[in-house]
Amino acid sequence: MLLWMAGANRVSGGHIVQLEETARALRSYGVSATTCFDLVADLSGIDLVHGFDLEPKQVHECRDRGLPVVISPIYWDIRYGPEGFTDLTFHSFLGRVRRSATFAAAAMTSQSRLSEVSLQSIALERNKLALFEAADLLLPNSEGEADSIRRDLGVSTPMVSVPNAVNPDRFDQPGLPFAERDTVLYVGRIDPHKNQLGLIKAMRGSGKRLVLVGYDHPDHPAYVRACRKAGAGWVEFAGGHPPDELPPFFASARVHVVPSWFETTGLVSLEAALSGCSLVSTDRGHAHAYLGDGALYCDPADTASIRRAVDEAWDCEPGPDIRRHVLDNFTWDHTARATSDAYRRLLAGRKHASTGEAAR
Repeated sequence: MLLWMAGANRVSGGHIVQLEETARALRSYGVSATTCFDLVADLSGIDLVHGFDLEPKQVHECRDRGLPVVISPIYWDIRYGPEGFTDLTFHSFLGRVRRSATFAAAAMTSQSRLSEVSLQSIALERNKLALFEAADLLLPNSEGEADSIRRDLGVSTPMVSVPNAVNPDRFDQPGLPFAERDTVLYVGRIDPHKNQLGLIKAMRGSGKRLVLVGYDHPDHPAYVRACRKAGAGWVEFAGGHPPDELPPFFASARVHVVPSWFETTGLVSLEAALSGCSLVSTDRGHAHAYLGDGALYCDPADTASIRRAVDEAWDCEPGPDIRRHVLDNFTWDHTARATSDAYRRLLAGRKHASTGEAAR
């Protein structure tokens, strides 16, 4: 199996962790899994391609060679925009009605015409639609993500939900007792999408120590400067650290907060849960499917909402339920098991189909 993320490793983040940890866990589960971050992959000796952030043309190249393709979408709701979440409910409704009518008319002409019209839909959706329809199978990280893909794009490709996860061996330090923990922590690259500026504004004047751990996003230097200016003199910018160096930050944090404009999972929240932190997460995206009642949720557009959630979490020592919930459902072993099962079913289905075709 080839797990392929074409050129996306120039920016650190959970997408890279997801690929590398999935590959590692698959190997321990008996699956021969290799990884590739190049724009062009060596497909010799490969029997299945598992793509992360590929382009449609790369998927078609695989399909032209007879290789089945699985995609982990890491899909953000269509209402998400560069400056955050936009209320496009009415616009999206009209867009879906218009596209449905257009697609229906095209379908009455021919299947090829339907495909042509589908790929002429608005630019925001066109590339994802082409990518997802070209794949044999999609592996969204939650049922909510799968529902968003169907609702926003009308994708017909089969989907199997596969959880994102955490490495419990890495985050097994006991940490400080909750009452002795003295920081509000955010772990993640400094990026407009992650909303550190909103967090800094929310916590200004709180008297709480705020620590930001994460690499600067190379494409957003102005945002990085704005965060550092807003937090000058009181926010601790600890810089970027590889995963193996993160446990001590979690082990001393009282609250871990993710006020992002959107999260499909929020891997760092799972890591914080195993580290004994009280959790605050964004209410936009699919984090609730992972954290449930084990976290407090905030509106990333409302600094007062962020502040309220952090203040409440500061006084709420987490019980054992959230840690047990994560260990029982969201380790990379769970991911490997679900992923390898999906691989096997897909390959078995193709083998059965080809055998039936040969028999005819």
